[in-house]
Amino acid sequence: MSVEAFNLGKKFGDVWGVRDATLTVKDGSVAVLAGPNGAGKTTTTRILTTYYKPDKGHARVCGYDVIKEYRQVRRMISYLPQGYGVSGDLTPEELILSTLMVRGFSYFDAKREARKWLEALGLWEIRNRRFWVMSGGEKRRAVVASSLAEPVEVYFLDEPTTGIDVEGRYEVLKSVREVAASGATVFMTTHNLSEAQIAADEVVFISSGKTILSGKPAQLMESFPWRYKAIVDKRNGIPENLPYIDVGDKIIVYAKARSELYNVIEELKTNVHGVREVDLEDVYFHAVKVK
Repeated sequence: MSVEAFNLGKKFGDVWGVRDATLTVKDGSVAVLAGPNGAGKTTTTRILTTYYKPDKGHARVCGYDVIKEYRQVRRMISYLPQGYGVSGDLTPEELILSTLMVRGFSYFDAKREARKWLEALGLWEIRNRRFWVMSGGEKRRAVVASSLAEPVEVYFLDEPTTGIDVEGRYEVLKSVREVAASGATVFMTTHNLSEAQIAADEVVFISSGKTILSGKPAQLMESFPWRYKAIVDKRNGIPENLPYIDVGDKIIVYAKARSELYNVIEELKTNVHGVREVDLEDVYFHAVKVK
């Protein structure tokens, strides 16, 4: 296993940032730690990358203990923090060149590798633009490119698509999948469960600092007891025989068949705002919130 964590916990004063995180990540796969803001994703990642020392539990990365063998761990990983900032005087190409040359690349090898990743992330045309005149999404793609360019065993990416537009997000996810196809492992966090469904070989759901559910996206979907959902107005009541999530003046109703949902809509004489198949977001809500 590339990453193993058992009962990890980290306190900040009297508050648990992570209370009980347990997960395993296979070599050459993409694992997504998913959950809402404040769930403990960043704290878990910082423990695994040796920036935080856990108050309980233990973890290993590439076979090395993150506390006792932290130097070896750091040689094996690339870590992109959520709020990573870069000097405004740098360009995307200069950022990648400097990153790779610190890793021991010659200038010409680094130049060749930089072009590969700048093209992959849609940045080649602005490779010489200074960071201080780039948009937030362009900056984020540049630091993702710099992180993925490093020749390591495990890539830790904390919310890599934050602030990136739709097209750019898909470029990032495509690059992540290509890195895993080359044999490396990617561990990324996101609160966007549609991204998790696209990119992940394994999804780990975390809530309130605890691992609550994990598995392959397809397996999680198959284990979900309902197949369809409808978003309807709540003003005429709520269904008595079907599960639902209350979202204010609307509810999300779940059923095994579309016909059940249409029957509910007819009985409640309510407005419907869409009937569709469930997704990973519904799996997560079911684990923590469905009544």
